[in-house]
Amino acid sequence: MPRVRAHLLTIGDELLAGDIVDRHKAWLGEQCRKLGIEVVRATTVRDREDEIVAAMRTAGDEVELCLVSGGLGPTTDDLTVQSAAKAAGVELERHADIVARLEAFFSRYGRELVEANLKQADLPVGATVLDNPIGTAPGFALSVGGCRLYSMPGVPRELHLMFREQVVPRLRERFELQARARRVYRAVGRGESSLQQVIGPVLDAARERSPGLANMFVHYRARYPEVQLLLEGTPGEAGDGARATAEELAGLDDALREAIGPAVYSIGPGDGGPELAQALVEALSARGLTVVTAESCTGGGVGQAITSVAGSSAVFLGGVIAYANAVKEGQLGVPAEALAEHGAVSEPVARAMAEGARERLGADLGISTTGIAGPGGGSKDKPVGTVDVAIASAAGTTYERLRVLGKRETVRKATVMWALKLAWDHLELGVRVDDSSS
Repeated sequence: MPRVRAHLLTIGDELLAGDIVDRHKAWLGEQCRKLGIEVVRATTVRDREDEIVAAMRTAGDEVELCLVSGGLGPTTDDLTVQSAAKAAGVELERHADIVARLEAFFSRYGRELVEANLKQADLPVGATVLDNPIGTAPGFALSVGGCRLYSMPGVPRELHLMFREQVVPRLRERFELQARARRVYRAVGRGESSLQQVIGPVLDAARERSPGLANMFVHYRARYPEVQLLLEGTPGEAGDGARATAEELAGLDDALREAIGPAVYSIGPGDGGPELAQALVEALSARGLTVVTAESCTGGGVGQAITSVAGSSAVFLGGVIAYANAVKEGQLGVPAEALAEHGAVSEPVARAMAEGARERLGADLGISTTGIAGPGGGSKDKPVGTVDVAIASAAGTTYERLRVLGKRETVRKATVMWALKLAWDHLELGVRVDDSSS
């Protein structure tokens, strides 16, 4: 199967100035990956005709597909259409049907159609119009060199709709597309280098089994303290075309699970199984269990992570943000002597917080966090990043002291992830293997 390579091009001074975060490249890249299109370049250029033309001509020389967003509006800084025409070596022509649609659109909303708006009816000669039912700017498809260029608006909802309804069907007609097999392993508690070291022998042995596995591409994606391992079936660089199948990648699960150890909690195809909060909520719901939180250093972050999951109301009863010692004592029943003797960041206090929340709020599971997020407050014995987490249930209470690296927000976010993972381990949920999206 021939490779389809893509160049993603986003246009706008505001993207490079940081006034607007460019999420289009990430979204388009994800859509290409799901279609089996290989993105080999992503570029952002200013609203300058020469820069836009140069980027389009580069795509025309290098790839089969260029996906463009932005610059289709009616103002003087919207230069995509004329730049595409110049890149393709053609003139602009006015489309009477687009003029009629613009007139109807402005009339419907009681607005005046000014000359500047008619600019949006001008497209390169030979271009195919891409309909925009929710905006005034049509998109277009045009050949530039050896590349097929699809230009879409920069407004996110218009871009997304046009891509799905106008571009994807045309891509399927033009190219032979097949999504690549993908396998995602989610782990908490192993760094990238550590993960690479333990799985190296497994992957080396796998590459000897078939040409497809020999060509598989390995990615590591870190979001401290979680690391994702992504295996992807890609064709050989030498053009042999062999790709690992979904079944071949899934056949590595047992060996990789053993190599990674208890850090791994989820395995799945495509985008992988659900992230930890969703996986935990679904597991609690399936077992008819409820959970509560008692949080100090995370300030409600664990509860927020749980309640961000649809359906969490079936399992989450509530929580106490016990920042002050008086709240730890009064609301959670933490003994004053434990606070005085051991301090708020200590094993006895973390255990008492989890147990107190569980008992007082009437839940099956209690999760507590107490720690020093920084930048101040640390000591030699308890430096910044010292965090205590406890999980209480009818089976008892488990406890873990963490040494979390990073600035305050990193410590807080990492603690939330660790608390969810320790709850997962406390319930002995093991590894979730989800092949429903294969």
